[in-house]
Amino acid sequence: MKRPFEVRIVLVRTIYERNVGATSRAMSNMGCEKLVMIDPKCELTYEAQQAAATGQNGLQNRTTYKSWDEFMANEPESIKIAFTARDGKGRQVRDIDDVLSDIKENSPQFQHESDEPYTVHLIFGPEDWGLAGEDLEYANFCACLPTFGANWSLNLAQATLLGMFSLRKAWGGDRTKLDGGKKRRAPQGIQGIDPEQTLKTFIEEMGFDLTKQRKINAFTVLRRMLLQNTPTKKELVILETVLQQATRKIREWKEFKNRER
Repeated sequence: MKRPFEVRIVLVRTIYERNVGATSRAMSNMGCEKLVMIDPKCELTYEAQQAAATGQNGLQNRTTYKSWDEFMANEPESIKIAFTARDGKGRQVRDIDDVLSDIKENSPQFQHESDEPYTVHLIFGPEDWGLAGEDLEYANFCACLPTFGANWSLNLAQATLLGMFSLRKAWGGDRTKLDGGKKRRAPQGIQGIDPEQTLKTFIEEMGFDLTKQRKINAFTVLRRMLLQNTPTKKELVILETVLQQATRKIREWKEFKNRER
Protein backbone atom coordinates (compact mmCIF):
# COMPACT_ATOMS: atom_id res chain seq x y z
CA MET A 1 0.00 0.00 0.00
CA LYS A 2 1.28 3.47 -0.88
CA ARG A 3 -0.66 5.02 1.97
CA PRO A 4 -1.20 3.90 5.57
CA PHE A 5 -4.70 3.00 6.63
CA GLU A 6 -6.72 2.83 9.83
CA VAL A 7 -9.29 0.08 10.27
CA ARG A 8 -12.45 0.77 12.25
CA ILE A 9 -14.94 -1.97 13.07
CA VAL A 10 -18.61 -0.95 12.84
CA LEU A 11 -21.27 -3.05 14.58
CA VAL A 12 -24.84 -2.21 13.56
CA ARG A 13 -27.76 -2.94 15.93
CA THR A 14 -25.83 -5.64 17.78
CA ILE A 15 -28.02 -7.87 19.96
CA TYR A 16 -25.62 -9.78 22.24
CA GLU A 17 -23.08 -8.05 24.41
CA ARG A 18 -20.76 -11.06 24.50
CA ASN A 19 -20.23 -10.65 20.75
CA VAL A 20 -19.20 -7.05 21.28
CA GLY A 21 -16.64 -8.16 23.86
CA ALA A 22 -15.36 -10.97 21.65
CA THR A 23 -15.06 -8.52 18.76
CA SER A 24 -12.96 -6.24 20.96
CA ARG A 25 -10.67 -9.15 21.68
CA ALA A 26 -10.41 -9.99 17.97
CA MET A 27 -9.55 -6.37 17.25
CA SER A 28 -6.63 -6.54 19.65
CA ASN A 29 -5.39 -9.65 17.80
CA MET A 30 -5.52 -7.86 14.44
CA GLY A 31 -4.13 -4.47 15.46
CA CYS A 32 -7.42 -2.54 15.20
CA GLU A 33 -8.15 -0.03 17.94
CA LYS A 34 -11.41 1.75 17.11
CA LEU A 35 -14.80 0.16 17.65
CA VAL A 36 -17.91 1.95 16.42
CA MET A 37 -21.46 0.95 17.32
CA ILE A 38 -24.62 2.13 15.58
CA ASP A 39 -27.92 1.81 17.47
CA PRO A 40 -26.86 -1.12 19.70
CA LYS A 41 -29.65 -3.31 21.08
CA CYS A 42 -27.74 -4.51 24.13
CA GLU A 43 -26.22 -3.04 27.26
CA LEU A 44 -22.54 -3.61 27.78
CA THR A 45 -21.90 -5.08 31.21
CA TYR A 46 -19.45 -7.45 32.86
CA GLU A 47 -20.33 -10.16 30.34
CA ALA A 48 -18.87 -8.07 27.51
CA GLN A 49 -15.74 -7.41 29.56
CA GLN A 50 -15.34 -11.14 30.21
CA ALA A 51 -15.63 -11.92 26.50
CA ALA A 52 -13.06 -9.24 25.68
CA ALA A 53 -10.58 -10.86 28.09
CA THR A 54 -7.16 -9.32 27.35
CA GLY A 55 -8.52 -7.22 24.48
CA GLN A 56 -10.42 -4.51 26.37
CA ASN A 57 -9.17 -1.51 24.40
CA GLY A 58 -11.81 -1.45 21.67
CA LEU A 59 -14.60 -2.09 24.14
CA GLN A 60 -13.52 0.61 26.58
CA ASN A 61 -12.86 3.26 23.93
CA ARG A 62 -15.85 2.56 21.68
CA THR A 63 -17.88 5.25 19.96
CA THR A 64 -21.67 4.91 19.83
CA TYR A 65 -24.05 6.59 17.39
CA LYS A 66 -27.84 6.55 17.45
CA SER A 67 -28.22 6.36 13.67
CA TRP A 68 -26.46 6.21 10.33
CA ASP A 69 -26.99 9.93 9.91
CA GLU A 70 -25.08 10.60 13.13
CA PHE A 71 -22.38 8.17 12.01
CA MET A 72 -21.97 9.92 8.65
CA ALA A 73 -21.84 13.34 10.27
CA ASN A 74 -19.07 12.42 12.73
CA GLU A 75 -16.90 9.71 11.20
CA PRO A 76 -14.07 10.67 8.82
CA GLU A 77 -14.19 10.12 5.07
CA SER A 78 -13.61 6.45 4.44
CA ILE A 79 -14.02 3.37 2.30
CA LYS A 80 -16.88 1.38 3.79
CA ILE A 81 -17.02 -2.38 3.30
CA ALA A 82 -20.27 -4.01 4.40
CA PHE A 83 -20.26 -7.74 5.13
CA THR A 84 -23.31 -9.76 4.18
CA ALA A 85 -23.98 -13.42 3.49
CA ARG A 86 -27.07 -12.67 1.44
CA ASP A 87 -27.03 -12.02 -2.27
CA GLY A 88 -29.91 -10.79 -4.36
CA LYS A 89 -31.50 -7.74 -5.90
CA GLY A 90 -29.55 -4.61 -4.99
CA ARG A 91 -26.78 -6.63 -3.33
CA GLN A 92 -23.72 -6.88 -5.55
CA VAL A 93 -21.79 -9.11 -3.20
CA ARG A 94 -18.24 -10.22 -3.97
CA ASP A 95 -15.72 -12.33 -2.13
CA ILE A 96 -13.79 -10.25 0.41
CA ASP A 97 -10.43 -11.07 -1.20
CA ASP A 98 -11.70 -9.76 -4.54
CA VAL A 99 -12.99 -6.56 -2.92
CA LEU A 100 -9.73 -5.90 -1.06
CA SER A 101 -7.68 -6.50 -4.21
CA ASP A 102 -9.92 -4.13 -6.17
CA ILE A 103 -9.55 -1.37 -3.57
CA LYS A 104 -5.79 -1.79 -3.34
CA GLU A 105 -5.29 -1.61 -7.09
CA ASN A 106 -7.95 0.87 -8.16
CA SER A 107 -9.21 3.11 -5.35
CA PRO A 108 -7.74 6.61 -5.81
CA GLN A 109 -7.34 7.03 -2.05
CA PHE A 110 -4.49 4.51 -2.11
CA GLN A 111 -2.90 5.37 -5.45
CA HIS A 112 -0.79 8.26 -4.17
CA GLU A 113 1.77 8.33 -1.40
CA SER A 114 0.78 10.08 1.81
CA ASP A 115 1.71 9.93 5.46
CA GLU A 116 -1.88 10.59 6.48
CA PRO A 117 -3.77 7.33 7.23
CA TYR A 118 -7.00 6.75 5.36
CA THR A 119 -9.93 5.22 7.23
CA VAL A 120 -11.50 1.92 6.25
CA HIS A 121 -14.75 0.93 7.95
CA LEU A 122 -15.60 -2.78 8.13
CA ILE A 123 -19.34 -2.98 8.76
CA PHE A 124 -21.18 -5.93 10.33
CA GLY A 125 -24.90 -6.31 10.97
CA PRO A 126 -26.96 -7.76 13.83
CA GLU A 127 -26.86 -11.42 14.71
CA ASP A 128 -30.45 -12.27 13.77
CA TRP A 129 -30.53 -11.33 10.08
CA GLY A 130 -27.50 -9.23 9.23
CA LEU A 131 -27.44 -5.90 7.46
CA ALA A 132 -30.63 -4.60 5.87
CA GLY A 133 -30.83 -3.16 2.39
CA GLU A 134 -30.99 0.33 3.85
CA ASP A 135 -27.68 -0.27 5.67
CA LEU A 136 -25.96 -1.28 2.45
CA GLU A 137 -26.78 2.06 0.85
CA TYR A 138 -24.10 3.62 3.05
CA ALA A 139 -21.40 1.17 1.94
CA ASN A 140 -19.00 1.46 -0.98
CA PHE A 141 -18.60 -2.31 -1.29
CA CYS A 142 -20.53 -5.41 -0.23
CA ALA A 143 -18.40 -8.42 0.64
CA CYS A 144 -18.91 -11.97 1.81
CA LEU A 145 -16.62 -14.22 3.82
CA PRO A 146 -16.00 -17.59 2.16
CA THR A 147 -17.22 -20.71 3.94
CA PHE A 148 -16.70 -24.32 2.90
CA GLY A 149 -19.41 -26.20 4.74
CA ALA A 150 -23.17 -26.48 4.57
CA ASN A 151 -23.55 -23.84 7.30
CA TRP A 152 -22.74 -20.43 5.80
CA SER A 153 -23.84 -18.43 8.86
CA LEU A 154 -21.00 -17.09 11.01
CA ASN A 155 -21.03 -15.86 14.58
CA LEU A 156 -20.64 -12.09 14.61
CA ALA A 157 -17.34 -12.03 16.50
CA GLN A 158 -15.93 -14.78 14.27
CA ALA A 159 -16.99 -12.82 11.20
CA THR A 160 -15.21 -9.68 12.41
CA LEU A 161 -12.06 -11.68 13.08
CA LEU A 162 -12.11 -13.25 9.62
CA GLY A 163 -12.80 -9.89 8.00
CA MET A 164 -9.84 -8.25 9.75
CA PHE A 165 -7.60 -11.24 9.04
CA SER A 166 -8.49 -11.10 5.34
CA LEU A 167 -7.61 -7.42 5.26
CA ARG A 168 -4.26 -7.96 6.99
CA LYS A 169 -3.39 -10.79 4.62
CA ALA A 170 -4.20 -8.60 1.62
CA TRP A 171 -2.88 -5.22 2.76
CA GLY A 172 -0.31 -6.09 5.39
CA GLY A 173 0.50 -4.90 8.88
CA ASP A 174 3.05 -5.39 11.61
CA ARG A 175 3.00 -9.05 12.57
CA THR A 176 3.07 -9.88 16.26
CA LYS A 177 6.49 -11.16 17.32
CA LEU A 178 5.96 -14.03 19.74
CA ASP A 179 8.58 -14.82 22.37
CA GLY A 180 8.72 -18.41 21.19
CA GLY A 181 8.24 -17.67 17.53
CA LYS A 182 11.70 -18.61 16.34
CA LYS A 183 12.07 -20.87 13.35
CA ARG A 184 11.76 -24.49 14.36
CA ARG A 185 14.90 -26.50 13.90
CA ALA A 186 15.47 -30.21 14.02
CA PRO A 187 16.88 -31.25 17.41
CA GLN A 188 20.64 -31.27 17.10
CA GLY A 189 23.49 -32.06 19.42
CA ILE A 190 21.49 -34.15 21.87
CA GLN A 191 24.04 -35.15 24.46
CA GLY A 192 25.26 -38.72 24.11
CA ILE A 193 23.77 -39.58 20.74
CA ASP A 194 24.74 -39.00 17.11
CA PRO A 195 22.03 -40.58 14.91
CA GLU A 196 23.77 -39.62 11.68
CA GLN A 197 27.03 -41.38 12.59
CA THR A 198 25.13 -44.34 14.04
CA LEU A 199 23.18 -44.68 10.80
CA LYS A 200 26.38 -44.57 8.76
CA THR A 201 27.99 -47.25 10.93
CA PHE A 202 24.91 -49.44 10.67
CA ILE A 203 24.87 -49.21 6.85
CA GLU A 204 28.58 -50.03 6.64
CA GLU A 205 28.08 -53.05 8.90
CA MET A 206 25.34 -54.16 6.53
CA GLY A 207 28.02 -54.36 3.85
CA PHE A 208 27.37 -51.20 1.87
CA ASP A 209 30.44 -49.42 0.49
CA LEU A 210 30.16 -45.69 1.24
CA THR A 211 33.70 -44.77 0.19
CA LYS A 212 32.73 -44.09 -3.41
CA GLN A 213 31.95 -40.41 -4.07
CA ARG A 214 28.33 -40.69 -5.07
CA LYS A 215 25.68 -38.12 -4.27
CA ILE A 216 23.04 -40.80 -3.86
CA ASN A 217 23.77 -43.95 -1.89
CA ALA A 218 22.17 -45.95 0.89
CA PHE A 219 23.40 -43.53 3.54
CA THR A 220 22.27 -40.29 1.84
CA VAL A 221 18.86 -41.74 1.04
CA LEU A 222 18.20 -43.08 4.53
CA ARG A 223 19.59 -39.95 6.16
CA ARG A 224 17.14 -37.82 4.19
CA MET A 225 14.23 -40.12 4.94
CA LEU A 226 14.94 -40.57 8.65
CA LEU A 227 16.74 -37.43 9.80
CA GLN A 228 15.64 -34.55 7.61
CA ASN A 229 11.92 -34.60 8.40
CA THR A 230 12.30 -32.66 11.66
CA PRO A 231 12.19 -35.61 14.08
CA THR A 232 11.52 -34.93 17.74
CA LYS A 233 14.09 -35.64 20.44
CA LYS A 234 12.21 -38.76 21.46
CA GLU A 235 12.13 -40.03 17.87
CA LEU A 236 15.87 -39.44 17.49
CA VAL A 237 16.61 -41.33 20.69
CA ILE A 238 14.48 -44.27 19.55
CA LEU A 239 16.16 -44.29 16.14
CA GLU A 240 19.58 -44.21 17.78
CA THR A 241 18.64 -47.13 20.04
CA VAL A 242 17.29 -49.23 17.15
CA LEU A 243 20.34 -48.62 14.97
CA GLN A 244 22.78 -49.37 17.78
CA GLN A 245 21.04 -52.60 18.70
CA ALA A 246 20.85 -53.67 15.06
CA THR A 247 24.55 -52.88 14.62
CA ARG A 248 25.45 -54.97 17.69
CA LYS A 249 23.42 -57.90 16.41
CA ILE A 250 25.13 -57.74 13.04
CA ARG A 251 28.58 -57.65 14.69
CA GLU A 252 27.70 -60.55 16.99
CA TRP A 253 26.54 -62.57 14.01
CA LYS A 254 29.77 -61.79 12.12
CA GLU A 255 31.89 -62.81 15.15
CA PHE A 256 29.93 -66.06 15.44
CA LYS A 257 30.47 -66.86 11.77
CA ASN A 258 34.18 -66.10 12.08
CA ARG A 259 34.50 -68.48 15.06
CA GLU A 260 32.86 -71.25 13.08
CA ARG A 261 35.57 -70.97 10.51
